[in-house]
Amino acid sequence: TINQFSSSTMMAIHLPSLSSSSFRCVATTTLLLLLCILPHKCHGFGNLPQSVSDLFSQTKNNNNKKNSSKEEATTLLLKELGVESSTEPKVFSAPMAQIPSLLIASLPAVLRLGSGIFANGYQVSIVPKQKQPSSKYTVFSYGDYEIKETCISPGRTTQVQPLVLYEFEQCPFCRKVREAISILGLTVTFQPCPPKGRLYRRDIKAQYGPSATFPFLQDPNTGIELFESDAIIDYLFRTYGSNGSTIPWTLTNPILVPLTAGLSLLLGGGGTVRNSNPPPPTTTNDNNLMELWSYEGSPFCKVVKERLCELELAHTQISCPRGSPNRQLLFDQTGGRFQAPYLRDPTTGIELFESQAICEYLQKQYGVADSPIKYL
Repeated sequence: TINQFSSSTMMAIHLPSLSSSSFRCVATTTLLLLLCILPHKCHGFGNLPQSVSDLFSQTKNNNNKKNSSKEEATTLLLKELGVESSTEPKVFSAPMAQIPSLLIASLPAVLRLGSGIFANGYQVSIVPKQKQPSSKYTVFSYGDYEIKETCISPGRTTQVQPLVLYEFEQCPFCRKVREAISILGLTVTFQPCPPKGRLYRRDIKAQYGPSATFPFLQDPNTGIELFESDAIIDYLFRTYGSNGSTIPWTLTNPILVPLTAGLSLLLGGGGTVRNSNPPPPTTTNDNNLMELWSYEGSPFCKVVKERLCELELAHTQISCPRGSPNRQLLFDQTGGRFQAPYLRDPTTGIELFESQAICEYLQKQYGVADSPIKYL
């Protein structure tokens, strides 16, 4: 329904709850690609007194100087590594060479009906632009109005430390858990365990026996450790879901979920191991872990996650699905810019948008070429 009031009030369009199967099937499939790559704009200053406008302009200039120095350091390191991909965030654009991999990476989101793209209790509203200067993130604005996305407030338990998940990209059961993590907007340290993995997979098998399966969750906030995807999803929603929230049917249907999750991963990456030289092992709550702002369902995020998995690079993901307040956090930290994926690597100081540039950086910084000598 649309309710129109005076210019000082809100014109809101409330979408049905995402637990509605009809809405998820129709709306999500139709808007999927648009929602993944919509432009991201911030509010302008509008008609303000000169002194107020100057104050905000000065603050913006100071932030721009800080970001400029970071960009210079990033550019220098990427040049040394020989990274050729563009690092400038672009909307509605992808290099021709990347399009085939993005099309394949889009397949899981389509088959899974967009599960993981929207935050828990997602709502979208059309609101008047604010009259005062604002640094609020908005997905789109036109004329005197802009789109505002929100979700249900955080759950019963406050997440103090990142959860830890041992998993790999080409596992349909792991996919379900990643979607739940994205829906709830959780911060999780991923320990990639691809088949024949030499690092974290071996650790779990050595500790829990050769029959240990993935995904495997550790929650340092509660001391809980869990195998089995259904048990993990139930725990996540009971612990970190808001009061009264239910697990979406896209994560619970006993036939469609494993079928669509399995089919969606047939052509993707993340199921093999690449030779790599990862950073020295750190504790899971160490600030030196790579930080990835990402969400399940985005093809651009998926290709990065696949490369991280293949190189067995541990990283902490800050989930930022549509409607999540984490989008505002990244917007603030990058000086008024949001785009996912976004990578921070404290080992080198690199901060990068653009999936192709991130994948190339990861490969050239941590990948190891195959030896020309097969046998010694």
